[in-house]
Amino acid sequence: MRAAVIIPMAGQGTRFGAPYPKELHVVAPHRTVLHCCLEPLTALDLAQVRIVCVVGPDRARSMDVVARELGGRGAEVVFTVQNRRRHGPGLGGAVRAGLPYCDGVTALVLPDQIFTTRKPDDFAEAMDMARQHGRSALVHPTTDPEALRADGAVALDRKAGVITVCEEKPERDLGRFDGLWVVPMVSPGHRALLPEVAADPARVLTGAAYVEVDAYVNVTRPSDVWGRRCPTY
Repeated sequence: MRAAVIIPMAGQGTRFGAPYPKELHVVAPHRTVLHCCLEPLTALDLAQVRIVCVVGPDRARSMDVVARELGGRGAEVVFTVQNRRRHGPGLGGAVRAGLPYCDGVTALVLPDQIFTTRKPDDFAEAMDMARQHGRSALVHPTTDPEALRADGAVALDRKAGVITVCEEKPERDLGRFDGLWVVPMVSPGHRALLPEVAADPARVLTGAAYVEVDAYVNVTRPSDVWGRRCPTY
């Protein structure tokens, strides 16, 4: 069954402080943040996956990486441009720009997030959960207060296998949370919710099934990837 992955690459990344998009920051020889981000996707049956890259100015090198790493392995790769007037600004606008090109379960993979799944088929398992239950996510278990304040925090009901609480960058009552959302996924019937994941992730993820990932970093500054190795599948 077909599936789609939206990769938003239209942001300015001004906080990163580099004269290039932060997904192109070098982690290891010939390996950038974007290479590391895409690596878990290579474990999918890419012949059944459409990669939808939403781009802005000066993203030719990033487009080349996606085309080579995923298109070269059999994925259908589509590039589209985010129009702020038509689609809206920020991550929500990027998702809206990409949705018309999506088939089947749709996942949102952010190009500045590096994660490692516990098993090669975990990404596919989470997609199957979204197909069956409407919504799912890859999540990273953590109770680190600094990480919870900086990212999309979630509370996990491990007995039921669902996300019970979700808040973007919470400031209070951090003891409620024990994880971060990494990759949200929705079935076709819930696709219209996906742009809300930036502004109101609770609408998208509360009640969603989840699969835990091992390692995760949201790259906001160069020091975040010092000494880090890219995952391999």
